Amino acid sequence: MVSNNPRRSAKDALEPDTYYRLYQGALQIDNYERRLIACFVILVAGRLGLRIAEIQHLREEHIHWKRGEICIPHKDPCACYRCWVQALDKWGRKGLKELQQLGEWESGVKWKSLGVDEREAVVAEADYCTPENLADIVYTEKFSPKYDRSARVIAFGWSYRITACLMTFFDEFDCLEPQQFSINRLLKEAADNADGLNPKYISAHRLRATGETFFADISIDPKMLRDLAGWQQMSTGDNYWSKSGRVNTLKLYKIMGRKDEAPPVVPEDPGQSFPIVCNPVPFQNEPFHPIGPEGIAYDEQARLERHREREKKPLRLRHPREVSLPYDRAGFPSPDEIEYDPDKHGIPGHIDPDSDHVAVQTGEVTTTATTLHEFTDHHRHTRSSEPSPGSDRINEYETKLDKFTDKDGPASHAALDVVSAIALATVRTGGYMKERLGKEWNQYWMNEPNQSISPVRAAKGITMYLLGVIAPLTMVFGLMVPY
Repeated sequence: MVSNNPRRSAKDALEPDTYYRLYQGALQIDNYERRLIACFVILVAGRLGLRIAEIQHLREEHIHWKRGEICIPHKDPCACYRCWVQALDKWGRKGLKELQQLGEWESGVKWKSLGVDEREAVVAEADYCTPENLADIVYTEKFSPKYDRSARVIAFGWSYRITACLMTFFDEFDCLEPQQFSINRLLKEAADNADGLNPKYISAHRLRATGETFFADISIDPKMLRDLAGWQQMSTGDNYWSKSGRVNTLKLYKIMGRKDEAPPVVPEDPGQSFPIVCNPVPFQNEPFHPIGPEGIAYDEQARLERHREREKKPLRLRHPREVSLPYDRAGFPSPDEIEYDPDKHGIPGHIDPDSDHVAVQTGEVTTTATTLHEFTDHHRHTRSSEPSPGSDRINEYETKLDKFTDKDGPASHAALDVVSAIALATVRTGGYMKERLGKEWNQYWMNEPNQSISPVRAAKGITMYLLGVIAPLTMVFGLMVPY
């Protein structure tokens, strides 16, 4: 699905000065936990471009500390209130479409425009709208990001402040539990504390647009911009590129042969232009310190230490957000009609819950992978320099030669290794001898059509052929007979 009005998001982006003042307003929130949550949302939405649902479902199992990446997965098993509401909307839309195709409901009407009584009527009349189908949407699809391309990797290790915020946040919380209206209310409080900001125009959605605009300001690659933002279409970025004239300036200088004189796309001093994420000096009342009083920074070394700590902990394969079924929503089945069974919830990567790759600890399904993304797509990650806390995948499969021969034991393996080495040498020697004999034949023996071969040269050629080809092949076949 593509937004009907993608340009609106680009226009909603906050200007750099407004974004700076909003962050300063968040630092004036009295309660420590609420102040930390406000900073967390402002940073990951306003500079990394995460959607509100992605922020709510972000957990430490999505973070690869060693690489400094947030890996938003294609699927993360979750049955929180928001996931059930999204499943309910999809369930209702399919039921409404069924009735419209049968001519039993007015065409052109959208599910979101229906009132309470109308939604309940659709659910009651549509054959598709069974409690089993509603639960199946949750089991097979939730949580999933907005589009397929929204499952993506976003680097954050370049910013000490974002790194410090993420580490501090996940020291305090498993995930962001508040609903969207509570998060927006907290952002409006930050705006109310700031100088000259109107809380009316501040929301998590506008921060997401701010993050995409930030990427457009520093990126000269449209594909990179699309991938970081998680858009379906490349053209969506046009609405953000239009606000950044730096790229066009660079291209014109390059076309006219003055590339070396072109002003930089990224400002010469990012710490001044983007002080929130590029200048690590701590702000007053900040709930974390990008660089501590003793000069300890949230740098690569800090991320590596966190990575080593995480390797010792099992990865939870079900999301920690609280399970909550929205019985208060119009059309939602009653408690005696539907329930949530976590054992029916699919595990990412199409893994069977009974597989040796997972374990159940205190009721939680876990694995020893470092991140959820690594668990589902491990071929795209380099192996850690430290030993894995669990057994290596390669050791879980039998590849010994004795499974394919009648005999086993070290002697058999050693003999086979000798055979292999001789066979390889024979192939290489045979190829060389073929080339050498061909050269001899053409250059010496066939130089003149009526030339006869001397007994000495004939004896030399036959001897070389016997020693270089026939003898090695005889040894190889002789060694292979016992096996």
